[in-house]
Amino acid sequence: MKTSFKLLATATALFLTSTGLQAESTYGYSATGATGNTATARVNVTVSVPTLVLLRVGTSGAAAQAANITVAPTPGIPGGVAAGALVGGNSQASGWDGTAPVFGATPSAAINAFAWTNSAGGGSVTGAVTTAFPGPSGLVAANIDVTSTGTLAHPGANTGTFAPTPLTRNTLATATWTYSLSAAGLANAAAGAHSQVVTYTATAL
Repeated sequence: MKTSFKLLATATALFLTSTGLQAESTYGYSATGATGNTATARVNVTVSVPTLVLLRVGTSGAAAQAANITVAPTPGIPGGVAAGALVGGNSQASGWDGTAPVFGATPSAAINAFAWTNSAGGGSVTGAVTTAFPGPSGLVAANIDVTSTGTLAHPGANTGTFAPTPLTRNTLATATWTYSLSAAGLANAAAGAHSQVVTYTATAL
């Protein structure tokens, strides 16, 4: 066992010597005993930091956040039943005065968005419609307006046109994004529940 240990130690020393992995060594010398000689040795200190980029839109979880926009006749059936009094059913008295109804939309519940990266070049957030509204809906992506309050601007005034939003390194960006249906969307929308999917992407630069 002792012989094996000595052989291992010798082999290790030879390996370190042959590959230049030994510590730096210098000396200062004066044959006359004069002072002021120096010897230096350097140490390379390396800090390794992994790249991390984070993005959250809505509540934390695996499912996509829902942005529900509700449309209703405003203030109700013209000359007849108020919007708040409308109930499901058939052949109910309406009191309609014969003029065209006007529909209004309420914005979805506010959605909070967060992004962060430590990448040397900062980062960016952008988006794209990955599942479009169905054709019969009468809606297009540009009909969904988005306003932003906070330090993370939504990457576009609506979901039809996107431009990257920059991220500053090591700085949390957060905002509230509010989705609403534009006037053009209200004018063209067909009855029914229509959905599109917007996928946001944060990129470390």
